[in-house]
Formats: sequence, structure tokens, C-alpha cells
Amino acid sequence: MNIGGMVEGPLPLAQALQRLTRIPSMRHKYGRYLGLGRRPRLVDLPPLTREELGEAVDAMMRENPAELSRASLHLMGGTTSTSRMGALPSDLHVDEIFPHLRPFAPGDLLASLSTPFHLRASHDLHNALAARAGIPTLSLDAPTDQMIEPCLDLFEQHGVTAVATTLDTVQRILRFCAASGRRLDFLSKVLWSGPAMDAETRSLIRTYFPHLRTWSLFGSAETWIIGHSGPDCAVDTFHPLPYQHTEIVGGRMLVTVTHRKSVVPLLRYDTGTGAEWTSCSCGRPGRALRTHSRIDAPYGPLSNLVDPADLASLALQLDSVEAAQVVLTSPHTKDERLRLRVRLRPGTEADLYTVEWIRHHVVSGCLALSEVLAESPETFEVTVSRRLLDQSSDGSAPATVVRSADRSRHSA
Repeated sequence: MNIGGMVEGPLPLAQALQRLTRIPSMRHKYGRYLGLGRRPRLVDLPPLTREELGEAVDAMMRENPAELSRASLHLMGGTTSTSRMGALPSDLHVDEIFPHLRPFAPGDLLASLSTPFHLRASHDLHNALAARAGIPTLSLDAPTDQMIEPCLDLFEQHGVTAVATTLDTVQRILRFCAASGRRLDFLSKVLWSGPAMDAETRSLIRTYFPHLRTWSLFGSAETWIIGHSGPDCAVDTFHPLPYQHTEIVGGRMLVTVTHRKSVVPLLRYDTGTGAEWTSCSCGRPGRALRTHSRIDAPYGPLSNLVDPADLASLALQLDSVEAAQVVLTSPHTKDERLRLRVRLRPGTEADLYTVEWIRHHVVSGCLALSEVLAESPETFEVTVSRRLLDQSSDGSAPATVVRSADRSRHSA
């Protein structure tokens, strides 16, 4: 790995450690590696967790905001009292990304559809890539299911040739068009940020929209963009960007970012994603990465945004709630749901008002949940029960319970 070098490139590892140890929450983690009497080695450092990174950014905001003067700050999740913050360089590393991903060409018109919550910065990146390519951008909110057809009519009328958004929005649009028989002949290019191309989406495109060419920017709100894939890349595969360093340790993807523009250097950040080195069918030189499921989100995609434990904690803030538990049903499917089960204190009426008040308190306190419910209100519900699932004889029960599609039918 080459961490030293050019002024505009990465910091030497020792300098990255020195920057990190200026942050109080990072001093305990990294301070001893600067006093070893020899140059520190990346392989000797422990992985950095999402919670540690969020704590570091939060500490910078409170204690040294001047360090964030060139940062683009965004919420990654949590509650109103324990939020997780992310910090990206204000230029979103466009200089480092654009040379490797050029889906747009003169004559294109991009419809850039706003991205939700933790991926909101992706919307700005899509617009910046279009600007670098010299093409105009039509920016809109990502359409609800009811607005997909009017939006597509608008795009076709005005000559839109490309769409950039999240994979979830791409999938919703394509499924709608496949079901309604709309061909999307006016559209030729699709770009999204988030996961790499999956088998289901590849099959949907090849079956109904074989003329579409797709590009993806793989990454997360914490690491930003790790790599990219193009129209000819294999499913679940992407090519790492050279301004970052990627390792696979024990099947987990660790990412290091010591670029001088980075707000908080990332040293072996644990992405929570399973991955392996592979070759890609596109023929691009160098090794590619094939991603697997998120190891840190075994409950399913919703838990990438909403920590189920946060919902139970928020419910327990209310005097009327004696115990709370989150049940996740049908994980990793389109029917994935979160159900908050509560046991009320004696004397509390289990009426509609009580249930709605608990739901309002939890939704307003969880920073990402309202974003999820705006698009899919059926995703979350509150139920009152005398017993929680897997409750022991002393009345205690796990804060989170997972029920598969089959078992959830028997767990109400």
C-alpha cells in the first residue's frame, strides 16, 4: 500500500494517526500506535467501527467545529438525542471519482432524483458528475409510486436520456414499467449510488429493458464511494477506486481513506459488508470485489437505516410503557417490516390514543424512520401485547426478534 506521496494525495499513515489523535474519542484508540518507536503499520491497527466514527464526528462538531469548515455534514441515523453524523469533504471527492466513471456524454439530459437521508449526498455527487461531463440536469424528488407515470411522461416530453438516483428507486420504476408495459425507449442510461448491480435487477433489465446501460457507485454514508461498476460488469461486483485502500480480512471489507481532503481519516474502517476478491467479466484490468450480504445488518435492509434497538429505547422513555421489543419480519425481502411490541404499565388503557401516541413519539425521535415511512408507511407499526416474544419467566425479553416470512405468520 502506498500511503505517502503527493501533496494532493494521501497522508502518510503517521500523519493520519496524528490527525485522529486530536479527536478526544480517537486518542484512546490510536494514541499508543504513535509511541512505538517505529513507523506504524496499517496492518497493526484495529478496525474502526461505525459507532466509533459517529462518535468522533459528533465530538468534532461539539468541541472543534473549525476542523469541519470544509466538510459536508450529514445524518447517518440514530435518534434525536444520540444521532450518528457523517462528514465528507465539501467537493465529495469528485476529482478522484470522475476520471473513473464517465457515464454521461454531450447530448444527454440527466434526471437527477433526490436520494433519501443517509444517501442524500449522492444526489449532489450525481449532479457534480453531470456538470463535469458538460450536460444539463433536471433535479426532482424521487417519485412516489403514484407519481412514477407522470414523472416518466415529463422525462419523455423533455428529452431526458439518463436517470441518477438510488437502486431502490430504480427498481421501483423498472417494476412499474414492466407491470404496465411501458418500454422506456427514450431512456438509455441509469446511474445509482449504494449497492452494486444485483441478480434480480440485472434479470429485470435484460428481460424488459435490454437497451438500458447501467452504472453504479458502490459505497456508504461513512466511507463515501469505494468503487464503481459499469454496464458490462458482473453481478455484485465493483472496481475499487484508487484514492482508497481496500482489504478483505476474515471475509469482511475494510476501507482506509487517508486522502488529504478527508475530514476524518478512516483507518481500516469496517464496512460491515462481506466480500471477496475476484475478476470481472468486463475485462477492466486489476482485481475487482464481489460483495455479499451486510454482516452488520443481519436483520435486513431496514436496519441499515434504523437500529431496531433505538426504537425500543425510545418507547421506554414513555411512562406508559413497561417493556418494549422490536420484531423484524420477512428480513431481506420486499415484505420486510418492523413491528414495535409494547407491554403497558398496569392501569394504562390499551386504546387507539395510547398506541398512536407511542408511535408518534418513536417516529419523531428516530431520525431515519420518518424518511422510511414517507415512502412506505406500512413498514412500521405499534402493537400492544401482554407478553413479548421469547419472554422468560421473569418477564424479560430480547430487545430485537427476527421472524422469517414463514414464522412471522405464527408470531402475531
